[in-house]
Amino acid sequence: MTPLTETPDNDRDRAIRCTVYNTGATPQTLDDLDAISDVIAEGKSFIWLDIAQPSPADLALLQREFDIHPVAIEDASLWHERPKIEFFEHYVLVVAHAARSDEAGDLVTHEIAILAGENYVVTLRARPVYPLDEIERRRRISVTVPADATGLLYIILDTIVDGFFPLTEGYDNRLVRLEDRMFGDDKFSERTEHEIFLFKRGLVVFRSIVAPMREILLRLTHSEIAPLKPGLGLYFRDVHDHVLRALEQIDITRDLVNSTLDIHLASQSHRQNEVSKQLTIIATIFLPLTYITGFFGQNFGWMVNGIVSPQIFWGLGVGSQVATVIILFWYFRFKKWF
Repeated sequence: MTPLTETPDNDRDRAIRCTVYNTGATPQTLDDLDAISDVIAEGKSFIWLDIAQPSPADLALLQREFDIHPVAIEDASLWHERPKIEFFEHYVLVVAHAARSDEAGDLVTHEIAILAGENYVVTLRARPVYPLDEIERRRRISVTVPADATGLLYIILDTIVDGFFPLTEGYDNRLVRLEDRMFGDDKFSERTEHEIFLFKRGLVVFRSIVAPMREILLRLTHSEIAPLKPGLGLYFRDVHDHVLRALEQIDITRDLVNSTLDIHLASQSHRQNEVSKQLTIIATIFLPLTYITGFFGQNFGWMVNGIVSPQIFWGLGVGSQVATVIILFWYFRFKKWF
């Protein structure tokens, strides 16, 4: 008799957990992991084995109890693997990346490897460990998804993809705040510029996580071969549509941040040109004034003897400079330089 115990709700932090699901019965925890192959051979239920931060012994268990190919185990255990899907004879391997934002707003990724057979699902979670609370909640309340291994695979992927949308909304909100700081009354600082480049870097990383999911869901949508149960293509197609929508939002945000940065750089160049023009006008005005002042300061005899009254001094000396400024201002306005 295979030892089974009822699965408690607080049994979610174990490094390894094996749950047996029977139709219409309460899920039970399989304590003897060496009996997994016996339960699978019975064919009356399906198993969900979850391993957080798997050890070599855990990987050996997979190969022994599920007859997993060494190549699949290697791909599932090598972290920082690109999201992908591989079909084997009796199971399918899906490597997916979940994403969320931490308290500081930085992107945090979770790598999950999923091995789905006809009556079992194995999830391998790397550090940082992706929480299973939402997956468990959806599995419990779902009444439309078949209660089998393929249905559980759908729930896992649907939960991962739905987790992308809070991030897309968060990036949109951050972009609005950055635009307000760039074009608002506050002076644009190098810190804000640094935040923009960090924003773009995080957006690129986020897109590299979401984009491969499109191919994964597309292959699941058009796959009606073993080991997946037929008839769930429409479910995976719905998740595929969600991925496309997330990608569209990411691309729109990326285009907006690029346009915002281009507009900012153009406005910075325009302001510099305005400052240069004003300084040029000031220098142009003072150039003839300096010449006039220097000319009168040469102390020619006729000028010294000719300027014999304050009226001549103010009219000829100062008046010529005032007239020069007026003529230059008129000329600048005529040329529409300001």
